[in-house]
Amino acid sequence: MAKIKVKGTVINGAVSGMLTAIGQIIEFSTSGAESETYDSTTLDTVGAGKEYSQTGYSEGGTVDFSMFFDPSLAGHATFSAGITVPAERDYSITFTDSASWAFTAAGVGLNVTGSMNDGLKADCSLKLDQLITY
Repeated sequence: MAKIKVKGTVINGAVSGMLTAIGQIIEFSTSGAESETYDSTTLDTVGAGKEYSQTGYSEGGTVDFSMFFDPSLAGHATFSAGITVPAERDYSITFTDSASWAFTAAGVGLNVTGSMNDGLKADCSLKLDQLITY
């Protein structure tokens, strides 16, 4: 079983139609991806356990990441422009073993913070439209 190093992983975002590294990312995570279910328990269900069935839909969730923020970098400027000019944009995560996950984000979130003993940072969120191509 391979252990994939995270150092060298790149998150790319569409800049002028080309996937470009966003840069200066410190950490990332995915969350909320799941196949959707509904409670299908009926009054005549045998036993105490609740029953669930699939709806046939899946939720893409979000890709979240933190970075040192530089508003003058093209990747950072394009990312933050997603708030003032909302549009679906293509993204990908490329791991150090060359595996790549492609996805489209319908929305972005940006929270910029600064503190006396640290560099300017941003916590970012991408709301996926559809599913990641794992």
